[in-house]
Amino acid sequence: MDIKRIVMAGGVLATAGAIGFVMQNGESAKARYAGAPVPDISGTQSDPMEVTDIKLTSATSKPIVSEAVATKPTTKPMSESVAEAIEAPAQEIDEPVVRTAALGDIALKTTSAAEIEEPEIAGPASLCDISMNAVPSAAAMVDVSLKADCYPNERVTFHHNGMMFTHATDRDGNLDLSIPALSENAVIIVAFANGEGALANAKVPSLADYDRMVVQSKAKSNLHINAFEFGANFREDGHVNVKSERTIEHAEQGLGGFITVLGDKAQGEALVAEVYTFPTNTSQAQGDVHVSVDANVTIANCGLRIEAQTLEVSRAGKMKVQDLSLPIPGCDAVGDFLVLQNLIQDLKVARN
Repeated sequence: MDIKRIVMAGGVLATAGAIGFVMQNGESAKARYAGAPVPDISGTQSDPMEVTDIKLTSATSKPIVSEAVATKPTTKPMSESVAEAIEAPAQEIDEPVVRTAALGDIALKTTSAAEIEEPEIAGPASLCDISMNAVPSAAAMVDVSLKADCYPNERVTFHHNGMMFTHATDRDGNLDLSIPALSENAVIIVAFANGEGALANAKVPSLADYDRMVVQSKAKSNLHINAFEFGANFREDGHVNVKSERTIEHAEQGLGGFITVLGDKAQGEALVAEVYTFPTNTSQAQGDVHVSVDANVTIANCGLRIEAQTLEVSRAGKMKVQDLSLPIPGCDAVGDFLVLQNLIQDLKVARN
């Protein structure tokens, strides 16, 4: 089967409105999510990042089953009740052949982290005993345990420092997750559809040893992070994505980064996130880590313009936020995928 990898770029357009990762237009998103500022993050305004080098790459391979979104780490923005996104199978790709091509504009907006707002949890007094605990764990993760016995099998949205993702409780109203911390004072909020929810926080000082990159969108957008550590090529050992056999233990030992996937795509119009974590301060190797974002073309997103957001958290505690509006090729391109090469800043790792 012929698969095309389109390396994307285009003119940079400054987009208006509020943060776009909730997948609504700017004004409606702003009206819906005007809540209290996120605590304990800081950032500075940056110029819009330009995506360059539009290329079309083809290769031939056997089809495999896609692993677009999982629910546990290997770690995003809120609309309700739409059918589950239908995904076309992803493909393994051999060495590509590169040709030039053109595609539409990508609209980017870089946002100060101080502009990110968490929604307020408002509503009548709870009729349900909702509790949530947050405990720091290895590799600057936070283990979260939610208990809400009168909300079995219920959709719930998590919020943490601008990152949003959708999950569901089990038949007993419980949910356990491991979430990458995006601030040393990690405040995590959960909200049910009726406005009830809970809040928990944890101190995560080990975040100072790590860099984190997040891409978040709706599940049907099919956006994925790919990291190429220290000169690794596609599908080599240093190529890290959701299918890689990388774990938290690799990062703890300074052997490389890992991807965490958050969000349950079975929830209608689910919000999902992928997070790449790299142990910059304890890495046993030095050099550059190149990070790109791929967009799989599926029946669910072909011909649409998708919106997403990237978050970058450095060891210094600074967060960079960037909104993305991307046109997806038509449905004759289902099975192909776009590669956004310079959307996320590469890491430069020096030996300590």
